Amino acid sequence: MIVAFDYASPSALVAQRERAALSFAADRARPVRFHARVRRHVLLLRFALRALGGAIWSDDAWLGDGERGAVLDPVVTVHPDVVLFEAFSQDGGASLSLALERELFEPEGEVVCGTTNVDFTAWLWGALGELRSSRETWLRLGPEGFEVETVGAGGRFEPRVELPDAWVRGFLQAGAAMALPGLRLEAEPVDLLAAIRYLRHTKAKLSPRALRYELLPGEDATLVLEPWEHGVRLHGATHGLTEPRTIRVWGRRRLALLEPLLPFAERVEIFLKGRGLPSFYAVHLPGMIFTLGLSSAGERGFSGANFDVPTAGPSALDPAFEGRVLAALQAQRTAAPAALAAQLEVAPAEVWRACEGLVRQGRAVFDVRTRAFRQRDLFARPLDLARIFPPDERLEEAERLVAARRVVVQSCALEETTRVRRLPSPEGPVTRELVFRDWHIDGQVLPGGEPVQVVVNEADRVIFGRCECRHFREHLLSQGPCAHMLALHRVSAEARREGPSSRPAASAPPPLPRAAEEIDEPEEEDGNAP
Repeated sequence: MIVAFDYASPSALVAQRERAALSFAADRARPVRFHARVRRHVLLLRFALRALGGAIWSDDAWLGDGERGAVLDPVVTVHPDVVLFEAFSQDGGASLSLALERELFEPEGEVVCGTTNVDFTAWLWGALGELRSSRETWLRLGPEGFEVETVGAGGRFEPRVELPDAWVRGFLQAGAAMALPGLRLEAEPVDLLAAIRYLRHTKAKLSPRALRYELLPGEDATLVLEPWEHGVRLHGATHGLTEPRTIRVWGRRRLALLEPLLPFAERVEIFLKGRGLPSFYAVHLPGMIFTLGLSSAGERGFSGANFDVPTAGPSALDPAFEGRVLAALQAQRTAAPAALAAQLEVAPAEVWRACEGLVRQGRAVFDVRTRAFRQRDLFARPLDLARIFPPDERLEEAERLVAARRVVVQSCALEETTRVRRLPSPEGPVTRELVFRDWHIDGQVLPGGEPVQVVVNEADRVIFGRCECRHFREHLLSQGPCAHMLALHRVSAEARREGPSSRPAASAPPPLPRAAEEIDEPEEEDGNAP
């Protein structure tokens, strides 16, 4: 889809000796107005906006020809109680939001609430470093343009961006994933900072490269960094589980966006949605919350097929009922599902499903702080959901098979492959035996008992399979797994237990040439298959 923006002038930061004005140009087609003096925490505002822009203007947000890839300018919503910034990475693997409490500001003039896009250039991202707590700082959001003198800036301009449907689908699913049920941990910022700094100074050039949360009954959660098996205890991160559980997530390279914020954070909430699903990190700062969402679907990001199963498409509720819920949200701008249910005199579960459907349509957003939904239109015009979420008969059939318990697991055999490698670490090179796991799963499709097989790798992907259905006979795996394989993959999740990614090596590998040991290769994207 093609999205056009109408800006009166580029955004700008004008810094003088005693005063600084950070002016975001808003889309004239969707005007909002918020002019306010920043009363406190200017330095934290600078760090948070820099982290937000990092997902847009970091190295992986550029294409090989030096042009920026398809990406939507940040979405800003002015609510009566909060100013909300949202952004999504160009590769579709990270979602970011920054909620600024209105108590941080002293507004000047009329405040016009609403949602708009703002011009956020690479120049502005770099210029944010000029913000200082020693200066009186103003934040301006509006479509009217700004009377500033900047080299090469000024004058109305209308950028146009062509967004792939997969990218838009990922943005919508990132929002919907936040509302999914899961496990919540509250961690000390210093513990998460210790893990990030370990990863900063110790890069793994080979898989596995996941984060593993080890959860034992009666103990604090432990964050394990693969492949070193370096554990970081999350002090005070209780979970209430009565049985041991391991949750493996990816995307750890993006955690570096949080590093400047953690020394000032009051606490960090970690939301783990489960195997093959995203994870979220909400950093609570004085007067603001910065939330980072990381996909566990590797290079496919939030639009990956594994993630489509629990959150595909709009909700199946009556459109008229969804319209009533949307009207109630528009009137209040933010509301908890229980309050909306009492107002509409319906069951809270129905309201929750309707709100989830509105999130997938881009018409609402989930507030992690209050666990309420806020009205927010991602685009000025309604989306063509049939094109953004094309129907996939395989996924729909897999859902029906799982719900009806028509696919059962007969056996789940683990196959391990090991390699001895020398790994860098803060204490110097260490030799470890890396462990790669594949699960060979056999099952049956009831009531006829037709056999179905899948092989799932450690990244939770189906890499091989067999089935007797028509889809497999005609396409094999050229068009992806059939519905029976997808169903078997889902029902076998509990049988596939995670284990250590490496262990002490019985014998050391042959020494590398000195020149080869000193090569500093970049770490590849987390979540890619080994």
